Amino acid sequence: MTKAFQQALADHHANDFKLGMPSTDEGHFARRLILMERLTGGKGFRSPAKEPAPRANGKTRGEMKREARERANVAVSEARPFQHMHSAARRRVLTAEVAAAA
Repeated sequence: MTKAFQQALADHHANDFKLGMPSTDEGHFARRLILMERLTGGKGFRSPAKEPAPRANGKTRGEMKREARERANVAVSEARPFQHMHSAARRRVLTAEVAAAA
């Protein structure tokens, strides 16, 4: 191959690497698909999921929400008057009373 032909061929295929450049014909589109398959090993481009960002206390948002939920559930007091208890707490108290009576 002559140098001029190689230069012309290189210019013709230069757009295969430019993702922002629209395909000029079907051959260009096919070359780009083959090139991208080779570059990615046939798996395509994928950006991995981000890790959860830790806050100032070193815990993630999800960990802080789970701890707050646990604290709120522990704070339900069975020592409150029966009519002011949450229905789940009432069931626990009744179940414990029935089990103690049996």
